[in-house]
Amino acid sequence: MLVVQLLILLAAPYLLTKLTLKLGTQDLLSPVVLCYLLGILLRNLTAFPLSDSLSMSVSQATILLAIPLLLYSTDIKGWFRLAPKTILAFVLIIMSVLVSTTLANLYYKDLLPDSNLLSGMLAAVYIGGTPNMNAVGMAMEVPESTFITLNAAEMVCGGTWLIFLTTLAPRFFGLFLKPFEYPHEEDEKEFYPVNGYGVKDVLKALGLTLVLAGLTAGLVYLIFGTLEKPGWLILTLSAFAIAASMWQEVRNLNGAFQSGEYLLLIFCVAIGMMADIGEILTSGGTHIAFAASVLLLSVFFHVILCRLFNIDRDTMVITSTAGFYGPPFIGQIAAVLHNRSIVVSGIITSLVGLAVANFLGVALAELLGSW
Repeated sequence: MLVVQLLILLAAPYLLTKLTLKLGTQDLLSPVVLCYLLGILLRNLTAFPLSDSLSMSVSQATILLAIPLLLYSTDIKGWFRLAPKTILAFVLIIMSVLVSTTLANLYYKDLLPDSNLLSGMLAAVYIGGTPNMNAVGMAMEVPESTFITLNAAEMVCGGTWLIFLTTLAPRFFGLFLKPFEYPHEEDEKEFYPVNGYGVKDVLKALGLTLVLAGLTAGLVYLIFGTLEKPGWLILTLSAFAIAASMWQEVRNLNGAFQSGEYLLLIFCVAIGMMADIGEILTSGGTHIAFAASVLLLSVFFHVILCRLFNIDRDTMVITSTAGFYGPPFIGQIAAVLHNRSIVVSGIITSLVGLAVANFLGVALAELLGSW
């Protein structure tokens, strides 16, 4: 049965992605959500014997491989050439998330003994994305039950907020923020990321990832005499991947980012397979409240700061989307705003978020844990 479970983990993301494209439901039910749901259904509504140890091993391996593949496309130099208001708006969402997670930690620390770890993971997901949240969880050695429950809580909150973003958000935020000023299209063309899928490039990207993983393991072992340092392993691997992205040849590897996304979908199925709905409903209410408070406070502070710094509605929405959801949802939200000119800056900004979120999440968890 382990072989069957592994085949499901590897093949389900491909089949679900094809299904959403064929049905045209990717804007309503993304492959990420469907992969979570499939795993949850297999765990809770079938008698199929699932191995939690296999699911956990797959989830950890896919996150470690996905992080470098996702980061190779990061063009940090290009990000600094974007409109100053885009950079400022993203800095403001980072500040908003860090303040919100700190406040949530102060309120919930008596209810949740590991609230500092939750704060670090939520800061990572709302600045970068799902891979960052789980990378920080691994780095801080968060208990498996907390790991699964927080993933489920964040999916509930993030999914609910996404519905709001695609329906009422444009009109609502337009009440407080000025309209967008359209630039010349040619100003941003150079920042479009590489599309396509090249088998040779994917193999090169995977090979580079294995080399960086080996260098990371060697460096950590040389310094500490052990590999039992998940935090240092993840942060060092992230730093190596960001350094590699400075080379244009690495940034232009066709299919590296898409391969990272596919690994992330495998991770989502694996996490879903470990999610016991009964246990989550019994003990996960506080985690949902924690995640919801961080998300809503972050948006509240971000809107206020954007109003103070005279940042328009579309830039505010797209930079918060870049932080909360990452690259896959930028196009969808830009379409809702009827503003395709912000797609490029949104994608580049979300990649920068992926690059910095691990460091900020771990630093915040450590800082709050020392209070």
